[in-house]
Amino acid sequence: MISLNPYRIGFRTIKTAVGMALGIIIAKLIGLDNFASSAILVVLCIKHTKVHSLQAIVSRFVSCFMILIFGSIAFSLLGQHAIVLGIIVLFFIPLTVVFKVQEGVVTSCVILLHVFNAQTIDLHLFINEILLLVVGLGIAFLMNSIMPSLDSNLKHYKQQIEQQFTAIFETFSETCQKTNISIDISFKQLKFTIRKAKSIAFRDVKNHFVRNENSYYHYFDMREEQLELLHRMALIIENIETKDCMLTKISNLFAEVATNVNSNDYTALRLHSLYEIRLELNEAELPTTHESFRTRASLLQLLNELEAYLAVKSQFGSLRLHSDQKVTI
Repeated sequence: MISLNPYRIGFRTIKTAVGMALGIIIAKLIGLDNFASSAILVVLCIKHTKVHSLQAIVSRFVSCFMILIFGSIAFSLLGQHAIVLGIIVLFFIPLTVVFKVQEGVVTSCVILLHVFNAQTIDLHLFINEILLLVVGLGIAFLMNSIMPSLDSNLKHYKQQIEQQFTAIFETFSETCQKTNISIDISFKQLKFTIRKAKSIAFRDVKNHFVRNENSYYHYFDMREEQLELLHRMALIIENIETKDCMLTKISNLFAEVATNVNSNDYTALRLHSLYEIRLELNEAELPTTHESFRTRASLLQLLNELEAYLAVKSQFGSLRLHSDQKVTI
């Protein structure tokens, strides 16, 4: 049985429909020939981000202007024949690649067909096609300037990731009280969530012409780096074989980190607590059995990984939005 996707009208669909209608109405009011072609320009230039839209508009305008001149000259000299049309396309497409405007090939072919079907190739035709480009691409630019804010989505992902980090540290704290316990945490799913959040943050950058970075993107990148350290810590905890006098203190440290995952103010305090535990481990008596010796080595390695986690957080600092408003993380 065929599976159908759920029916949904997105914001981009609405912009495309409105833009197409406006393009045809304006082009018809101006009295342009082939006024319906302005709708094609709108459809081809509606993109997910403002930057991509502007790039598409520039690419299509340049390629259409090139084909308008190229086609007008070729048809005037060789005649408006199908073979001439094919030769023009044969040489024009590689030319767009040279000038890096190949994205406008489809739009250019529409303009080329207007020239091919024109009764006379003159200044009126040239002006008509330029105005079609201005109307279609101009409306596409206006439609793409209206983009929904992604801040709420970014904040949602930030809170979701922090909650999962808190749950992980709570699990670490509980597991340290036991030995040889398997930790049931979906690190792959959390990594997928972080990468999805990074992609949205990157898209937010592309929705601003004067912004070349996004603090949220760096924040999620920092969390992705910390996630790798958490995964390594989980493997170490699972391999703890025997009880150790320091396990309770490490468990308490994990509990402290869990309650302050979204805060940067207490990172230095957590590092201080970690250094105290490490000093006690260095001064403690050496283990007497192989199992306890391996456990002690695991604890030292666990503290190293936790120190690296806290150092990553400390280096990142605080999350700053483009408006320079400070948000605690």
